[in-house]
Amino acid sequence: MHFRESCFAAALEVASECESATVVHAWIPGGPGYIVHAWAEVDEAVYDLTESNHPIPKATYYAQMGVREAWIKRYDRLTFFTLVAERGDFGPFDPAFTPLTCATEPNLASPTTAD
Repeated sequence: MHFRESCFAAALEVASECESATVVHAWIPGGPGYIVHAWAEVDEAVYDLTESNHPIPKATYYAQMGVREAWIKRYDRLTFFTLVAERGDFGPFDPAFTPLTCATEPNLASPTTAD
């Protein structure tokens, strides 16, 4: 997979439609190393509109995309929309996701949830 900037707007779209959505920003394998990607989760389903217009079981999505919990930042809906309003963009918000691609294994030293 290659970096898709549209994934951040797609995650916002899901969060706009579903009050129980959690927005996820994460490093995933892609390109020559790793890329930052975004999606939304509702219960045990992933909504990644850059991959499918249908929900994907979370375990299936994580296995297919190479998602690791250590490389994830989750935002509850209120926190996500507060950051969108404060920053004027859809993410990524955590400086650990800069640059948006990397050749070596990423390291997120901060907690995985931003509440």
